Amino acid sequence: MNTIKQLTITLFCLLTVSVYAEDFTLGIYGVDNPQDIAVVKDAGFNTIQTYKKDIATITALADEAKKQNMKIVANPQEFFKTFNKKTSLDLPVSAWYLYDEPDVNSISRDTLKDIDNKTKLFFPKYKTTFVIGQGKTEMPFYDIADILMVDWYPVPHFRLESLGKQIALAKEEFIKIGLKDKPLWAVIQIFDWKEYKQFRPDNDRIGRFPTKDEIRFMSYDAIFNGATGLFYFIYTSKDIPLPKAKPENWQDIKEVVSEISKTTKLIENGKEIETPQIYKPLQVKTYLYENTIYIILINQHDKYVKIHKDFLKSNIKVLFSKQTKLKKIIKKSMIPPYSVWILKKSEN
Repeated sequence: MNTIKQLTITLFCLLTVSVYAEDFTLGIYGVDNPQDIAVVKDAGFNTIQTYKKDIATITALADEAKKQNMKIVANPQEFFKTFNKKTSLDLPVSAWYLYDEPDVNSISRDTLKDIDNKTKLFFPKYKTTFVIGQGKTEMPFYDIADILMVDWYPVPHFRLESLGKQIALAKEEFIKIGLKDKPLWAVIQIFDWKEYKQFRPDNDRIGRFPTKDEIRFMSYDAIFNGATGLFYFIYTSKDIPLPKAKPENWQDIKEVVSEISKTTKLIENGKEIETPQIYKPLQVKTYLYENTIYIILINQHDKYVKIHKDFLKSNIKVLFSKQTKLKKIIKKSMIPPYSVWILKKSEN
């Protein structure tokens, strides 16, 4: 992929706003050890998920998460065996995780609904969630649980923008049943498919770890298509935490998540306004924030896209590092494939 190596955006002006991290969920799957929670918090995450089901592990993770002002997503099933309907838990649970891909694992709607009902009966003050493997499922799961998650991992099998399209499909299903404001969390790929079971075991194993640019694009594209939170799958590579297993990839993830944690404050607190026509055919959202206009611009195509000739005449500053190559592209009013630019309308 011929993309620019983009550095972290310097939106320091956004840091003046004090917004608790839960306003926009930034979570990561597969955090099973309490000592790793500080590591993922340092990377910019505010929520962890664990597949561990035993109460001791979940409680230990929850206790450390609480100390770190973090949230946790975990399976409730073992709690049903020990606790009763009158038990009051004081855990920083963002949502109880009901099931992993019921559509892929052929779990019926009734089975999933029963798990959701039981969880809410035992723990009524907590939300529930589950993940589906695509935006549009044959079984209508969309009214079950408080939050829906969608995991779609395109690298390298599908076009990069296919994740955003799957999020949009799920959003369309919400609208059909009158739940257009239901929370929707997108799961972003941070793993190599070669480490997992392939659809056809007779095929050669195909895969690679997504690049920083790909992770960044998928994150913003998901938000543009309706995601109200992001999770990243997964914290480990062959059961080894990414900071040790793939330190260069982990650094990329940290830079992306740190940036997203800043720009989502802008999205959450800014007022969306009309976008000038000069940015077509790109996907663009414009926000008025503290008397300053910010524009998030996405090229969802696999080719360079030329921006309108008036682009450089509109007092716009591109919030990037000062790279010579980037300067040349800006002068030509071209945005690279699968790129995201954050623009600020200058005062002068």
